[in-house]
Amino acid sequence: MRTAALALAGACAAASGAWAARPATVPELVAWAQAHLTGVEDWPLLGFDATGMILASPEGAALRPDGVVEGDLRQEFFEPVELDGRVMRSAVARWAVDCPGQRYAILSMTLYARNNLTDQIGERTADRPDWRPRDAMSGDAIDAMCEAVRNGIRLDAPQP
Repeated sequence: MRTAALALAGACAAASGAWAARPATVPELVAWAQAHLTGVEDWPLLGFDATGMILASPEGAALRPDGVVEGDLRQEFFEPVELDGRVMRSAVARWAVDCPGQRYAILSMTLYARNNLTDQIGERTADRPDWRPRDAMSGDAIDAMCEAVRNGIRLDAPQP
């Protein structure tokens, strides 16, 4: 699983300079999403970068008895990304986040050949959590998941 997470991060980084027309502002991102995605209205946006956007599940995040936060995160890529010889456009992963330790583990991941979580091409589940420190790829997700449980709100709840 660690190899998959590292490869995903590497693939995203390698792809980051390939397309000049990628969304760089929120209005551009909204226009891209309207043109390419369906069914994301219930998925709150956590962040985006040169490779794609990351969204939180409409199910929200859950605080486990051991203090770890769990939730499903979805990635939609602006261009195809290669991982282990497979070309994907979207993915959904179950994350575990240790808020005090500012670290995360990907518990499971499903890869899709096309945007909108269509045409599944692979699936992986970790036998045990492989904790990774906060990095550029995970920062927005860690912040959002920790904030949600700290304030007792779901990730999809409107802010007061």
